[in-house]
Amino acid sequence: MLTKRKTPAGKWFVSLGLWIFAAGFAFSDVIGMEGTPRLLELASVPLIIIGLLMVILSNFFNKKGSDITS
Repeated sequence: MLTKRKTPAGKWFVSLGLWIFAAGFAFSDVIGMEGTPRLLELASVPLIIIGLLMVILSNFFNKKGSDITS
């Protein structure tokens, strides 16, 4: 899997970042869900940005080269 070389903290950042990004994308105007409260539509852009930043931040939590093989 892609997270084999990540530390546990890096794995958490990836999973949470993807879920936050997906929630922000689901509530955005792109999909056009009807009946979405205005507050969630306004919060969608910050959720997308936070999710992307968490995924990018997870790249800095890598195991050392010798730890990957074990």
